[in-house]
Parts: sequence; structure tokens; C-alpha cells
Amino acid sequence: MSSPLTAPDAGVASLIAAGHDMVLQEGHLVVRRLSYRSSSGPRHDGILVLPVNTLDGTITDATDHRIWFAGEEPRAENDSALGTLELHDYGVGVRANYLLSFKPPENLYPSVYAKIRHYSRVLASALGQTDEPVGPIRTGSFQVVPSDLPLVYPDMNATRVGLITLNDLFRGQTVAIVGVGGTGSYLLDHVAKTWVDRIILIDGDKFETHNAFRAPGAASVDVVRAQPNKAEYFAGEYARMHTGITAHPVALTSENLHLLDGATFVFLAAADAESRPEIMRHLRERGVPFIDVGMSFREGEAGLTGLVKVATYLPEEDAPLPTAPAVAPGEGDYSSNIQVAELNALNAVLAVIRWKRYLGFYATHESSNLTIYKLFLNQIRNGELNDVD
Repeated sequence: MSSPLTAPDAGVASLIAAGHDMVLQEGHLVVRRLSYRSSSGPRHDGILVLPVNTLDGTITDATDHRIWFAGEEPRAENDSALGTLELHDYGVGVRANYLLSFKPPENLYPSVYAKIRHYSRVLASALGQTDEPVGPIRTGSFQVVPSDLPLVYPDMNATRVGLITLNDLFRGQTVAIVGVGGTGSYLLDHVAKTWVDRIILIDGDKFETHNAFRAPGAASVDVVRAQPNKAEYFAGEYARMHTGITAHPVALTSENLHLLDGATFVFLAAADAESRPEIMRHLRERGVPFIDVGMSFREGEAGLTGLVKVATYLPEEDAPLPTAPAVAPGEGDYSSNIQVAELNALNAVLAVIRWKRYLGFYATHESSNLTIYKLFLNQIRNGELNDVD
């Protein structure tokens, strides 16, 4: 992460002066050793957990008036509950278990300092205290726990909703995307927003005008004129968000399969790759799970019709492998191989959801290795791969 926060800003410095013991970790300001009342009596080990933004050296609130609490159920002086049961991850394997919600007259607290001070007083007031944020602690402190995430800036989407433990499933993963065209570029768009350690991009083609109209983002006219290699172009674009992206500006063939070394999962999005069968055999022999994406559309009297396909090949399964490229090499992108941005995006989304199910990020009712979306019927169905691709 660039320019990590290493010292407290003015608001946090004021909290330190007030005697608060704090840690900044995984996108959360964690305020520890707070006095509160529980059903078992007075305690001094309460924890307030606040998702925060930390850009430009300043810590700001990333939520609304609410805050989370970790500890026994906090109670008011009259023994009523101060919060509601709601789990929230603030690190891998650590969770706050109660949500506190005291809205100020202005709806939002003016600062992180004001918010922490108010909630610590709410907790302490149940013990008859008015301005004593901690028990035996008198000197405040602040510590930054460095993040080793492969991201350029903090993932506040995960921290705001408490999905740190689930997002940790992506750690240690190296994802390869073979073909960064229409569907492959959308695959990258979604994979780059996860915590995978490395992303490998393989594509030997140029980024041309037609690519710009079926890829995420808006390429400048200068980029289109320059026609950079697709793998290198998209690696540069997404390096602004995710580190560890490697671009190989070549087509994947049976001669350079070593480019996939280290990959823990592979997306095959180069339908016209002549070596597609060899690539698949190579992955299967090495026990590497992979997904093959594809689409087939044609223009009829009533408009486009056809289907989107996501085929999943896992090491523990013995699904039949195709024996030929999905599209004959050399066929034009807008003739027999019609592609449209939203269908490319859908193809990628279905594939990424299947990959995340495989990792355990999404719950799965019934596993399948084939998903097909039929455009004319607007219907998605799951099934098993046939003997013939």
C-alpha cells in the first residue's frame, strides 16, 4: 500500500491525550481496554471497532453514526442492552459481536474523535463514570499494524461490511488469465478487486479500437492509436489498484506453458488459441483447477441470440477435455465470433462467481461444472460437461 499511515493525525492524537489505547489494523480503528458494564459485572476490556479511511495521512470515519463493540454484551445502568447482536470482522479470525447505534442530533458525528469519545462515555456511564475511557490505563497509545495486502490503497469495501475473514481466502492465490480481450479484461477487473497475491496476464494481441468498445473503463484515443499489447496495457491500468500483476505479451502455446508456473487457478479466455487442448491437458496433469469461458452468438431476424458458457475443470473431477479450439483461428471478431460488452461482462461475472464458490467465498447449494446463459430465453442453467465440447 502506498504512503502507509505511520503516525496519528490530530484527531487520533487527541484521543491518545484522553487516555485511549488504539490500534489501526485492517482498515479499522480498534479502541481497546474500555470500561463497561456486562451481565457479569464491571469490566475494563471492552473494544470499540470503527471502519475508517486512511488516505492522505488522515483517519476518517468510513461508516455513519454506528460503531461495533467486541466483548460481553454491553449493558446500561438499568441493565438494558446497549447494542444488538451483529458480527463484524476487523481482522482475520477476530470479530466484533455487537452493533451500537446512537445517532447524534446532526445524524453524523463531526469527527472520529467525537464519535469515539461519545461511545466510550456511553459505555462508562453504566458504571457511574462520566469521563473515564479506560480502567487502569492512564496513558493513551496508538499502534499501526502494517498490512501486507497486495493493494495500492486500503480495501474499504471489505472492511466496511466486515468481510475480512472471507477475503482472506484469496491470500496465497496466483490467478492466471489467458487472453485479456472482451471477457478476459472483465475477469481481470473482478480478480484485481480481490486479495490474490499475484495475477498473471497472457495475451499476444494488440489493444485496438474494437477492444476498447468491449472492455471495462474508457481507453483514451492516444492508447487506441498506439495499439499497445493487451496484457501490458491492462497490467498497467490495474497496477494502480493491485500489486503483483505480471504481463506476458505473447500468445500461450504448447511451447511456453511454463508461463503458467505457480498459478493456483487459471481462466482460459482465448477461445481461438490453437493450443487450447494442450493447455488444458497441461493444467490437468499438474492438478491446477481452471475455468474455460466462451460465447456463441448470431444475428437473427429478431436480434442477437446465442449463449454464454462457463466450464469448470477441477482436479478432483474427470470432466472430458475439448479436443479443438472453441473458435477456429483467424475468424473475425465481428463475423462468426460476435461479442458485446455486457455479454463479455456477464461471461466474466459467472466465471468469477464460480471461482469464488470453489474457494468457499460463496455458499454452494449444489456443485456443477457447467453454467450456460441462453440469451433468447434470458435463462441461466447449471449442468455437467458433455462428452463433446
